[in-house]
Amino acid sequence: MRFVAAFALVSLFLAGCTQPSEEGVLDGTDAITEKPSSVSPTLDRQFDLERRAIEGSHISPDGRYEARHTNGRLVITSAQGDEFDSFDTGSDWGDPPMDFSPDGRFLAVAVSDSVILYDFATKNPRAILGQQLMNIRFSADSAYLVGEEFIEDRSGRYVLFNVRTGQRSTSPQPPTVKRDDATIWVADELAVFDAGKHVVAAGADGYFFWSTSEREVEWVPCGCQSTGAAIDRRAHRVAYILPEGISLWERSTRREVSRWKLPPVVQDGYERSYAGADMAFSEDGKWLLTYFLDSGRVWSVPDGKQVGSWKGAAQ
Repeated sequence: MRFVAAFALVSLFLAGCTQPSEEGVLDGTDAITEKPSSVSPTLDRQFDLERRAIEGSHISPDGRYEARHTNGRLVITSAQGDEFDSFDTGSDWGDPPMDFSPDGRFLAVAVSDSVILYDFATKNPRAILGQQLMNIRFSADSAYLVGEEFIEDRSGRYVLFNVRTGQRSTSPQPPTVKRDDATIWVADELAVFDAGKHVVAAGADGYFFWSTSEREVEWVPCGCQSTGAAIDRRAHRVAYILPEGISLWERSTRREVSRWKLPPVVQDGYERSYAGADMAFSEDGKWLLTYFLDSGRVWSVPDGKQVGSWKGAAQ
């Protein structure tokens, strides 16, 4: 997933089944009253954390910590803004890929030649992988971590390891994806599930599926001419961004289950295509967040009804 700049003040609109009708301000502290089941489900502080994440912040799932990388140093601050801990990464390559484990114990940071696994219980950072990875993600049970290998002239392999034992396995080379605009395919988001038995790498035009006990990686095309994708952490659904909307697929059946059109976005008098928009599922997989230009929206899954929106920082 490609992240964008940090957020500005948010205006959240809760909706029924069609258009937003109730206005309020969400700053991460408001308690939003739960609505009856016939109205839009609750959007609370967890949503506030997730819309900050899609705009580029690195925040733990419980909101207790935020991580920032500056001049080769990773600084972890508390929700109150106080420094909790920091450590050297040995890398000055901008903002590295990182992910908090869902159980809140670990922060994984991919640097030039390894992945640093920081343990919040011991405040101990340790290197666990001797490869450069472009993106990383924990499993829903926090027991596994998967990354995509960086190779300069071809698509990378997928690297999986057991967080507790450090045992590592690497996929075979994925087949070449023939595209008009690029020769190297890069995943927008990864997911590892079934106790480390399966990995999905979702991106433009489809996803790669790797059964970690097998010596092949399977390409599953969507045939929808998408420019990017997102996958929920438990790998139930894959969402593809289309020039005009969203295509939602069920991973287990490999079929499209929903498609919805996004509202027009006009900039400088021209209607813009959604190609290149950022997407992310909420941690529970019930919501899909999109962020394009300076506008964010929240969609219910799988029916595609808009249930919220916010205004972010202009790019």
